[in-house]
Amino acid sequence: MFISPRIISSRVLMTVVAASLLHSVIVAIPEASAQPSGVYLADPITAAATDPYATQPSGYFGNPSAGLIDQPVFDGSLLRNSPLAPRRLFDRPVPYRGRLFMRSDYLAWWMDPMDTPALVTESPAGTPPNQAGFLGGNQTSTLFGGELNGDFRSGVRVRGGWYVDPSRYWAVGGDYYQLFGSGDSFSASGPGTPGGQILARPFFNIVSGNEAAQFISLANVVSGDVAIDSRSRLQSFGINVQADAVNAPNAASQIANGCGREPRIDWIIGYRYVALDDELRFAENLVALGLSGNDNFVNSRESFETENRFQGLELGFVREIPFGRWWFETVSRIAIGTNAQKVRIDGSTMLTESGVPATFPGDLYAQTTNIGTYERNRFAVVPEVGATLGFHLSPRMSLTAGYTLVYFSNVVRAGDQIDTDLNPDLLPVANLPLTGAARPRFVFRQSDFFAHGATAGLDFRF
Repeated sequence: MFISPRIISSRVLMTVVAASLLHSVIVAIPEASAQPSGVYLADPITAAATDPYATQPSGYFGNPSAGLIDQPVFDGSLLRNSPLAPRRLFDRPVPYRGRLFMRSDYLAWWMDPMDTPALVTESPAGTPPNQAGFLGGNQTSTLFGGELNGDFRSGVRVRGGWYVDPSRYWAVGGDYYQLFGSGDSFSASGPGTPGGQILARPFFNIVSGNEAAQFISLANVVSGDVAIDSRSRLQSFGINVQADAVNAPNAASQIANGCGREPRIDWIIGYRYVALDDELRFAENLVALGLSGNDNFVNSRESFETENRFQGLELGFVREIPFGRWWFETVSRIAIGTNAQKVRIDGSTMLTESGVPATFPGDLYAQTTNIGTYERNRFAVVPEVGATLGFHLSPRMSLTAGYTLVYFSNVVRAGDQIDTDLNPDLLPVANLPLTGAARPRFVFRQSDFFAHGATAGLDFRF
């Protein structure tokens, strides 16, 4: 079909005109609503509270001098300026430093275990009595003893202080931490029947010069039960003075006027107190078999307790390095002083024969030869090292995570005070006159202690 040039020209012209009109409408819409350059719907400072379209450009960590500007809600700035945006993880913030600082940490630590000798042993049923129970005997195995209370512990630590001057040169502060939890416990019982389990408490007989045992359950001889409970506790607090080791007093870069963190090293001098306690308690209930009557019982209790009370002068430093929203802190300090060591040993046995009870001092490991309270002072050191990584959640609050190691020299632990070299003639009731040495005996036995683990918490600046 033939179409004349006049007709084609008219259609093209109509299309061009329509497209021009549509383009004019589209362009006119944003031009009608656009604000002139540099003009706000309301004054960015004085009318911010009444202008619903005025918003801060970058939230907490923006430039305070930028004022308020008009921004479309869905132009991408909400995501771009969010604290969760990847680029903002390393932006340089403007946190509020202030002069009051506080930190609260959850502790996930492990303690140096308390060492003990083998405390309860087991032998297979049917083992002859002269081969059962004692260490090194036929198929004798240790049921309880060795390393105790070395498991995971929860705890808490709080720190705080106040910068005395505006330049944050001098500060006074302190800290306290404590580990919670109990320790290891054990209990066992045996019926004393021919097919029953053989249980015993081992020791070394100094008279015969052989390993021996006191039976808890042995066929046709004795039946009974034993329970052992152990506990370890650690707590500490310190009071100190900090001084800036890099900047002079009243340094302009350190004035607490809301500016960002600055790299700094603070010297520390102060007082440190540390308390470490151990407990080890035994309870036995035995019934003598094969004797006339049914009222022949042995109920015994004994305990070993230790206390360590350290007091000394503490020296060290804290270094802080900021980088963007993140900051890194290291702590290194050592306390030098005196540890007051205390050991308490106690024990008693109640014998009931034909229904008539009688109580005597001593049990197995606690005898009249070592029962008592013993005290002495020894030189000790308590160094501590730690590292903390912080992230600013807001200008005043940071999320922290780190690691801490504490060492305590010359301490007494309850398990070390047990003397398993015994004179059987001292077992209740004592067989006098005594043959051989008076054992067990007490001798101060000291060792070293450490605790370490992860920390997580919050840091506040006001």
